[in-house]
Amino acid sequence: MAMFIEVLIMGLILCADSFSAAIAMGSRPFTRKDAIKFGLSSGGAEAIATFVGYWAGANVISLISSIDHWVAFGLLAIVAIHMAIEGIQELRGHGGDEAEEKVEFHSFAKVLLVSFATSLDAFGVGVSLGIAHKPITPFIISIGLWAFAATIVGLYLSRKLSDKFGPIFTLIAAGVLGYMSIQMLSI
Repeated sequence: MAMFIEVLIMGLILCADSFSAAIAMGSRPFTRKDAIKFGLSSGGAEAIATFVGYWAGANVISLISSIDHWVAFGLLAIVAIHMAIEGIQELRGHGGDEAEEKVEFHSFAKVLLVSFATSLDAFGVGVSLGIAHKPITPFIISIGLWAFAATIVGLYLSRKLSDKFGPIFTLIAAGVLGYMSIQMLSI
């Protein structure tokens, strides 16, 4: 029973970054298909990062531990800067005579980048699990499923919020991702 609770809580805790990223990225219009793709990307990235971390923890973590926080910082900072630029452009508007540009959901490449950037905590947990030689499969399943669900919920919650706040919400989200990137330097 204790193992079940540990697995459940670990997945719930690690889904916070996926939820935050979905809130940040959900300010653009998206379809159900976009939400499912982002959810699968986020859940898959968390599961893969946990597995890779587990393997690294059991085998080679000392080779990369000195730079992992810089990689996380760089990826999240790039996304945060890009979102801040988008928010500023949205605040400035497009002008009265220009045809309104159709805003689409983020590219799949950006979704993947955000998914893997926010999964570095899962990598760290995987390392700990590998060092402790815990059974990895239940953790991977829990972490992946929680991240998937949190991403979907975050996107739909963001849709409700962004209808009212639009570009301001994008700027706040950029700030949150920027803060998350700076936090990676303290790891």
